[in-house]
Amino acid sequence: MAGGRLLLPAIVMALSWLAAGHPAGRQFHLKLTGTRGCRVAHPSTILIKYLVNLDRPTRVPHALTWVDNGGVPDSTTTDDVLLLEPNLAINGGSNKRRERKAPSALTRTRTRTCLPAIPAARASYSSPAGGKVRATIALSTRVSGSGIVKPSDPTRPDRPSPGKSTGGQGLLNISQSEAPVKLFGVSYAPYRADHRCKTAKDIQEDFRHLAGKYSVVRIYGTDCEQVGKAYPLAKAHGMKLFLGIWAPAAVREEAGKIVSGVKGDWSIVHTISVGNELVNNGQASAKQMVSAIKTARSILRSAGYRGPVVTVDTAAATRAHPVLCEESDYCAINAHAFFDSTASAPRAGKWLRETVSSVRSVLSTPKEIIVTETGWPTRGDINGVAIPGMDNQKAALDSIRREFAATPGRVILFSAFNDMWKRRESATFNAEQFWGIDGAVAFSDL
Repeated sequence: MAGGRLLLPAIVMALSWLAAGHPAGRQFHLKLTGTRGCRVAHPSTILIKYLVNLDRPTRVPHALTWVDNGGVPDSTTTDDVLLLEPNLAINGGSNKRRERKAPSALTRTRTRTCLPAIPAARASYSSPAGGKVRATIALSTRVSGSGIVKPSDPTRPDRPSPGKSTGGQGLLNISQSEAPVKLFGVSYAPYRADHRCKTAKDIQEDFRHLAGKYSVVRIYGTDCEQVGKAYPLAKAHGMKLFLGIWAPAAVREEAGKIVSGVKGDWSIVHTISVGNELVNNGQASAKQMVSAIKTARSILRSAGYRGPVVTVDTAAATRAHPVLCEESDYCAINAHAFFDSTASAPRAGKWLRETVSSVRSVLSTPKEIIVTETGWPTRGDINGVAIPGMDNQKAALDSIRREFAATPGRVILFSAFNDMWKRRESATFNAEQFWGIDGAVAFSDL
């Protein structure tokens, strides 16, 4: 799914709990550390509580009361608390300090944007000197039941190396040679909520969380030194890497960064893509993408890479421009049932199967089709019968996993974690930030 990259300058407030536990009606005091002269531009939040012996990720309604430094209530907002098992704290208990707090600690992340100073009489959420504000939270223990549910406050009504490349011609076999792929892939972005690059340690923690769950990790570009940081981690954990050239206009530069990042070892490179949904978004023509594919393939072949080179676009763009598949070493499509207002979460798997078939029907010659993104958001606006939510995400992903159980290596799930660095947009139902599987939040964003 196309999303802006480092679009909105932001500051993330560091949050720590002064009390723990969650019996009904108990008050919790939250210390918020912010930046003087800034106030909250979008009151979106992620509130997480880690509980042991939890059947599955669940959201619990709660009320949040803001108070000033004198303890006088200032305003009240409502939100959900996300209940997760401690092992979803990303480091999985590898950090002793986090391990002790995981069963009872709540973690809250709020994105703040610097705005002009506002009158002191109503300095909403602005930080005083010293950058500390106090808040009080009252939690309800009411938990939504199982089944498909609506979000609590909708704003709308409504592998080993791939086989030898065919140079863009014929059928490419992506399956593993010595054993079938038994795990799905997952997409990943190396950006913090504050739009800084994740550190090598951040990415190490993230890959520790992904290890053993996925066969391949898809990354989209070469900035933040992500190829060099991710490569040894993927190899150490026995996963493939699906690498990406983000900007076709910089194809030579980015291809060079990939070559440098792998240091001559192509053994775990699953695929290298050029662009992501650029034709669909009107940012490039099909002709431009074909040219970029050919340029990238030539550079990468000369560097010793013999695996697939593709461009990735939406199923709709690919049906309209089959040449995107024909000039790729296999057909790579992003397909999200959530954006079809007639597709409910439990039907996501069937919808995806039908979408793959519809793309196959327009190809002039047989081609392997790999789904390079598919998922379901946990928060956002309703899109017809497509409703965001934790339960709905589980229903959608379960449906996809069942439908593609025989070929999990041909599906990359979206996404490893919530992408809080992205900007909310009504065109994508204000859901861009909330596609993390099981509502997972990267350790660096806690």
